[in-house]
Amino acid sequence: MNKRKGQLHLTVSVQGAGYHPGSWRHPKAEAEKLHESAYFYRLAQTAERGKFDLLFLDHTSIGEHLRAAGREPGLLLEPFTLLGALASITKHIGLGAAISTSVMEPFAAARQLAVLDHLSGGRTAWLASTVEHLGPKRRLGGPPELSGRELIERQQEFVEVAGRLWDSWEEGAVVIDREQGRYIDSDKVHLIHHAGKHFSVRGPLSIPRPPQGHPVRIGLCSTSDNWQEPDFDSIDILFSSQSFIGDAAHAYARVKKRSSLLGRSPDKLKVLTTVLPILGETEEKAGKIASEFRELIEPEAGLAILSDLLNSDLTGYPVDGPLPDIPGLSKAIKAAGLEGLSLRELSRRILELKGTKVFVGTPEQLADWMEAWYHDYGSDGFHIQPSVLPSGLEEFVEQVIPILQHRGLFRTEYTGKTLRDHLGLPIPKNGRLRKEG
Repeated sequence: MNKRKGQLHLTVSVQGAGYHPGSWRHPKAEAEKLHESAYFYRLAQTAERGKFDLLFLDHTSIGEHLRAAGREPGLLLEPFTLLGALASITKHIGLGAAISTSVMEPFAAARQLAVLDHLSGGRTAWLASTVEHLGPKRRLGGPPELSGRELIERQQEFVEVAGRLWDSWEEGAVVIDREQGRYIDSDKVHLIHHAGKHFSVRGPLSIPRPPQGHPVRIGLCSTSDNWQEPDFDSIDILFSSQSFIGDAAHAYARVKKRSSLLGRSPDKLKVLTTVLPILGETEEKAGKIASEFRELIEPEAGLAILSDLLNSDLTGYPVDGPLPDIPGLSKAIKAAGLEGLSLRELSRRILELKGTKVFVGTPEQLADWMEAWYHDYGSDGFHIQPSVLPSGLEEFVEQVIPILQHRGLFRTEYTGKTLRDHLGLPIPKNGRLRKEG
């Protein structure tokens, strides 16, 4: 194997009782604690003990069909309120969540992220999402429902405005001159005068520039190449959904090449493969655990998830009858290699249909797989989605990370203070000053 220099990066997502559909029904799940602060404190401190780069609170929306079925816990605590609490009980790990650019206003979001970056000492990340976390049928207030193209336009303008607001304060703007009675050098704080299609923002931001300059920005890269959005150059971490190393290496090379063409060092963009591990002492035991997880997915819940995935109502079809002629269903089945299965069987393989990489095996085998993907340039690291919480995260920290550390593939201690330090990313230059220069 052609050894690659450096160490891989690890981030982890926290979503309810775990990422496997029906995980809240698992005996090891602690679904009754999903509204308790101690539950999330335990997860954050476990991830920090494992020396993860980042903990991401994934509070994505539950679709209309799944919500109607009443088969999932639903949306939980507001993520940025929770991240503020987690910042107070951690010292090193990065903290992130998604912001819906379809509903939020950029001034409020930029201030919220800047405050969290200050309070955490520079450990904040965010994902600019077009998803409406309550769904357009349930949200209160905000803009009218927008077309797909308008949602993307609004997202791009949102990101631009947020960046300009963070840059509205120069370094050294806070002087705290007691003798002269000056707290701020007003010449170093600037209006932004933004007037666009979706937003009109005068600025400046009401808090100095974040410690990281800009909080780390996360993007999503699926098999459909949706990483090609125009604001690609502002993304620092790319969560990539790939199931096969050949596809992953091809996508990785394209992403890095695009970064180079934009005049950016490819090393300054981290591509992380998303993986859901199901681990056992032996490969046979891991397979048995995976089967037990699939049994937790009730057909009604699986069909509701599949309906939301395909944006087509499958809930009225017989689970053991012939497959319905639904746009996108046959394509999703073929892509996942699940031909010949009934709706009942497909409802229990929903993760594969969604394109999630599910790894079933021993901790040693998972470490081997991660090492191979890293050295073959399939990714710069991995975004872990535990199948069940908190036990899935604890198993990974206790059983997989020590193997990676022993092989020299992952840090044994944090060496920096900020999330950008962990990732090896520079603080962005102030865009306003760069333009003026």
